[in-house]
Amino acid sequence: MIENENYKFLLEIGFTLNESKVYLTLLQNRYLNGYEISKLSNVSRSLVYNVIDRLVAKGFVLKSEGQINYYCALPYEKVIERIKNDNINKLNIAREKLKNYSRIENESEYIFNIKGIDEFFSKANDLILNAEKEISISIWKEDFPKIEESLSIASKKGIKIYIFSFSDITFPSGEIFSYQLENPTSLFPYRRISIVVDGKEVIIGENAGDKSICILSKNHALVSMTTDEIVLNIFWLKYIKSKGLLKNNATSDEFLSLLNKLREDLGVSPDMTKNYLVFNFQFGGKDHGSNKDWKTTTAWG
Repeated sequence: MIENENYKFLLEIGFTLNESKVYLTLLQNRYLNGYEISKLSNVSRSLVYNVIDRLVAKGFVLKSEGQINYYCALPYEKVIERIKNDNINKLNIAREKLKNYSRIENESEYIFNIKGIDEFFSKANDLILNAEKEISISIWKEDFPKIEESLSIASKKGIKIYIFSFSDITFPSGEIFSYQLENPTSLFPYRRISIVVDGKEVIIGENAGDKSICILSKNHALVSMTTDEIVLNIFWLKYIKSKGLLKNNATSDEFLSLLNKLREDLGVSPDMTKNYLVFNFQFGGKDHGSNKDWKTTTAWG
């Protein structure tokens, strides 16, 4: 086992143990015959010539024929290059062969579950770094630092970035749409994060630590709905700001009061718009029915 460890770096790139011994022996000595190779490498004479022949066939050892055959090692840089090119060729062949076995499926049909918020942010950063045109995001101030570096890289590549948030977020590029609320996390029992990339792929999660269950998908309906939600939030933000209905740094209560007033002005039934998870969080599970003080709508989750 200890002997194998000494040659591990060659074993890992396709050499056998005896091939490793013979090649390194020749690399350390200019020209050797079979007897000398056997003696210096500790590979028995009954095996050494087969080992040498294999190395010659692979092109790793050069043979000088004569009354006594002598051998020398191909420089290690060339050996590494040959192995690399050979593996690339094998991988390309394997790729073509595997196509014959692989079922043709529409990846956009699938919705993948992601467990844990750390894995969510790992996938989210991969998605952002692979963006080609634009990124649309709905995120909370507390979670924004987890993707900020990736967004900076994307921005430098000329990717368009649109960010919606209830809280105040600072970022040097892209377009930011924010209510700039004080302590908006008190409004909801979770912090939802939505990221749409190039209008083709979406990742959605609710930050609940290790218990977070998030999804990643290219499903068109899911991408479309998530995009619509971000756009709707931006639309209402622009409308509210343009009408002067909410001041900067408004409190959570002031924001909810405004939503309740808009709901009443527009004649929208509170039961129709109730998000029960949010409702129970804000009212401790009490059913307020159509009480005028009820203040939650699904459009703002």
